[in-house]
Amino acid sequence: MKALQFDKTGDLSSLRFVDVPTPTPGADEVLVQIKAAGLNPSDVKNVLGRFPYTTLPRIPGRDFAGVVVEGPPALIGQQVWGTGRELGFFADGSHAQFVKLPANGVALKPSRLSFSQAASLGVPYTTAWDALERSLVSAETRLLVIGGGAVATAALALAKVRGAQLLAAARRWLPLASAPHCSSESAPGWGK
Repeated sequence: MKALQFDKTGDLSSLRFVDVPTPTPGADEVLVQIKAAGLNPSDVKNVLGRFPYTTLPRIPGRDFAGVVVEGPPALIGQQVWGTGRELGFFADGSHAQFVKLPANGVALKPSRLSFSQAASLGVPYTTAWDALERSLVSAETRLLVIGGGAVATAALALAKVRGAQLLAAARRWLPLASAPHCSSESAPGWGK
């Protein structure tokens, strides 16, 4: 299979487009044909060497969406998505044609999401969910989210579902169409 792989860290030029054997899943594992893979800051930092526990050589990538081609019969042919704590660090990740992982590491992809949309959810939404859980965000919470990246956007969407009162702050104005989970109750002249 084709994959991005690095065998040393320190520079993005360490990434190589290589041919490697397609992984073979064991018991309770799946082989997913990748249809889309997310690219997270942690993937880049991993190649740069910011995670010294990464074993090399390694295929980076934590977030993915695809189709199960080997594994438990109930999952064969299913469209799935997922993210992984070990993918890209201790196990080869999703920046390849296939990824092997535990069968309980995939979830069925909602039909209303494209493969690309599903592959973009993993790290941002699990990071945001963890932060909201640790902060005990509920319907009684007034939540200020600073920044406009993927994790901030996920935190706003998830906090809205929990019923929290939301306030978002960013360095530059964005039209509300870019943030459909927010409403405008701002001072006159905001965004001008």
